[in-house]
Amino acid sequence: MRILKEKELKDIVYGATLLGAGGGGSPENGMQLVKSILEISEGVRMVSPEEVPDYCMVAVVAGMGAPEVLLKRGWKNEDIPALRLLEQVVGRKMDYIIAIETGGFNSITPLHAAAASGVPAIDGDGVGRAIPQLEMTMFYVQNVPLAPVTLADAHGNSAILYPVDAPMAEKMARGITVAFGMQAGIACHPMAGWQMKKAVISGTYTMAEKVGRAIREARDKGKDPVKAVVEVTNGFEIARGKVTKKEVETKGGFDYGRVYVADIRVDYKNENMIAWRAGKPIAISPDLICWMTTDGRPLTNADIKEGLEVAVIGIKAYEKWRTPEGLAVFRPVLAELGYTGEYIPIEKLL
Repeated sequence: MRILKEKELKDIVYGATLLGAGGGGSPENGMQLVKSILEISEGVRMVSPEEVPDYCMVAVVAGMGAPEVLLKRGWKNEDIPALRLLEQVVGRKMDYIIAIETGGFNSITPLHAAAASGVPAIDGDGVGRAIPQLEMTMFYVQNVPLAPVTLADAHGNSAILYPVDAPMAEKMARGITVAFGMQAGIACHPMAGWQMKKAVISGTYTMAEKVGRAIREARDKGKDPVKAVVEVTNGFEIARGKVTKKEVETKGGFDYGRVYVADIRVDYKNENMIAWRAGKPIAISPDLICWMTTDGRPLTNADIKEGLEVAVIGIKAYEKWRTPEGLAVFRPVLAELGYTGEYIPIEKLL
């Protein structure tokens, strides 16, 4: 076990923003939550998945809603009533809290819930990047039950859901979040320690902290933060240059977009899914396609603006995603974006 204090938490926000592959929530909201965490505790206790007993209880806690609403309104600690309601439904307090995905906001929300509950958070999550849909987590791939799902807002409204599968959970939760004013805390996947260990993508907070620290130290020393990130992630610099064009269309509650940088194009559904050069793919999900400014600011897709100087970084997916069952999760989204070919690892494409 270790304690995450202010410096570590801020490094995690920046590292997780980059590793969110265009999504996972705003780092501004993440920093708001860091402030809230430090107001209620001296830090967050964090354990490795291996330290968690097999027969304890673990739950996923996250935030749900429109990024622009979250930025304007600020997070109102909606994660806490969502978690309390889940504990009430399950009939016991959760022993550990875990994240659904990696991102500047959704990596920090469970840390806030853990600090407020006085329990440890787990160094891992369900994906190791951000994803647009609940069925794209390793928890779901490994058949960890999703229900009951609880949602809460800052005004005392709450909901308990028993969806039959993740796609239905997504629809139900999004509808309720709209009714809550586009902002809600969500708690789900109540599971035993042994179930968590079977499914978790381990070490995601450690990696986010390493990335954030590499960016901070490179900037402090006047070094190239892009190279620092490539080195610490064993990744690839795909491109560097100005964003020449950005196209976005919102449909079905998702943002579909294309971003053009130098000689490449990145296609996304909330998160970056595939990058192209000269009509050929050069990075395919589940591998990560990440943004940062050339002076070291990690970006989400919401931050991308035409004329911005950016670097595009490719990072290998965790090995659990490079299995037949893992790759199957990403195929429908890739097909939506026009790619129906086979997955080819990024290290073979670059």
